[in-house]
Amino acid sequence: MSSSAIESFNNWILAARLMPIMNLVEELRSKIMIQMSRRREEASRWVSQICPDMDAKLAKRIDKGRSWRVYKSKTGLYEVKSVPAVLVNLEQGTCSCGGWQYNGFLCAHAATVLVKSCGVEGSLVGYIDPFYHVEAYRLTYQDNIHPILAMDIPDFTEGSTRVIKAPKNRRQAGRPCVKRIRSRGEEQSFARPMKCARCHKLSHHNRRTCKEATDD
Repeated sequence: MSSSAIESFNNWILAARLMPIMNLVEELRSKIMIQMSRRREEASRWVSQICPDMDAKLAKRIDKGRSWRVYKSKTGLYEVKSVPAVLVNLEQGTCSCGGWQYNGFLCAHAATVLVKSCGVEGSLVGYIDPFYHVEAYRLTYQDNIHPILAMDIPDFTEGSTRVIKAPKNRRQAGRPCVKRIRSRGEEQSFARPMKCARCHKLSHHNRRTCKEATDD
């Protein structure tokens, strides 16, 4: 497993890594927004069917195989006399070197077969995975990241005299509740029982409201 992509990203954000977390996130957002915009504009000017870097790589592979000889075994199956010799199957999209099926891009052997035996140098794109097409690249960067205003900038027009006032609260009818509303599962409070002076029992009534029978 290679860590090249991680190291490249770390170098890209080297200055931002020492920032506080909020500034770090904002810096990353800005860098990605600028990068996506730049790549979107670059891709809009491309005229080839595959990305320019891959187009140049394909040209080098075609040039590499100009001295190789190609022999046809049957339709779609060819032998390329390179060092070492390899077998190319156009119908299955494979080459015995493993390069074509490994990354979906034509290896030098497959490109040589298509150019010398099939005469389709102008339509090699059909044998290349759509991942390398310019259209796929454009779809990757077709969306944009929207700019974000700074949080400490108030959202009002210049010269505005608007003042945010407190909300109008209307007092509810009746006496206000003074007892706290207890949470679910919280123990309910109970009034401490009193001792009635008439019946001499612990209860929640007094002498005046006592209804117990007595010997008097």
